Amino acid sequence: MHWFKSPAKINRFLHIKTKLPNGYHEIVTLFEKIAFFDRLGIEVEDDGKSQTNIACPDWLPKGPENLVFQAVDVFREKSGLNFSVLIEIHKEIPAGAGLGGGSSNCGTTLKALNNILGSALSENQLFQAAASIGADCPFFVSNWIGALGTGTGAELEDFPLKPNWYLLVLPDFSVSTRWAYENFKLTRQSDETIFEPRKVLSGYKWINDLEKPVCSRYPAVSRIKSDLLEAGAKRALMSGSGSTVFGVFDTKQQALEARVKLENKTGYRCLVTRTLEHDETV
Repeated sequence: MHWFKSPAKINRFLHIKTKLPNGYHEIVTLFEKIAFFDRLGIEVEDDGKSQTNIACPDWLPKGPENLVFQAVDVFREKSGLNFSVLIEIHKEIPAGAGLGGGSSNCGTTLKALNNILGSALSENQLFQAAASIGADCPFFVSNWIGALGTGTGAELEDFPLKPNWYLLVLPDFSVSTRWAYENFKLTRQSDETIFEPRKVLSGYKWINDLEKPVCSRYPAVSRIKSDLLEAGAKRALMSGSGSTVFGVFDTKQQALEARVKLENKTGYRCLVTRTLEHDETV
C-alpha cells in the first residue's frame, strides 16, 4: 500500500464578487496549503475490474457520496483504465472547518492514482477531473503552495507566498459551506470591499466576506479572532466558510506561546502549523 499526505488549506482572503445564475458565487480567494495532514493509503490491483473499497471513520460515507470515491470514478472515466482500489482514509482535518479536508482527499487521490498508474492523465486532465467534482479540488491536484482562485475558485494561478507560522483554533462545531454562502448578502461595493488581491502579500487586506453571516450565527468565531489578536497574532481570520480561525505569527515560538493562552481561554483544540513546503506535496 502506498501512503500519501493530504494537506489542509487556509484562505488568506476570500472576497465574494457576485452570485451566478447557477446558484454558485463568483469569488476571488488566495489558497494556501499548510502542514496539517490527513493520510491516504492507496492499494491498486490491475485486475480489469472497477471495484472501489473505502476504509474510513464511521462519520464519513464509504460510497458515492465520498469525494475520494468520486475521484476514483472520474479517474477511471478519463483514463479509460479499469482497476480495483482500496483506499484507507486516516482523518486529522475536521469536517466543516473551512480547511478543505474533503477536497484535499479528492485531489490527493487523483494525483496519487496518476503517480501509481504511470501518468495516465495529463496535468490539464487532472485539473478537469478535479473541477468536475468540486470547486476547491483543483487546487489540491496542483503542485502550488499558494494559488489565486477566481471564478468559483477553480480557475487558478500560481501565487508564490511568503511562509508564515499559524495557530489554528478548531471550534467544537462545524459550518455548512452551502449555508454560509446562502446567508451571505451582497451589497453595493464600498471602499471596504474593493481591493487589489495581489496586495495581500504585503498584508494590505486579510478579509473573509463569509465572516459576517458565520459570526452572526456563531459568535464564538468573533471571540476567537479577538483572543488571537490579544495573544499576539499579527492578523486573525476565519478560513473559508469556517469554523476554523487562524492567527498569523512570525515565529513558531510565538505561535506555541499563543496556543497555551487560547487553549486555556477557549477550551478548543488548537494547533500550531506553517506554510507547506514543496517537498511535502505528492
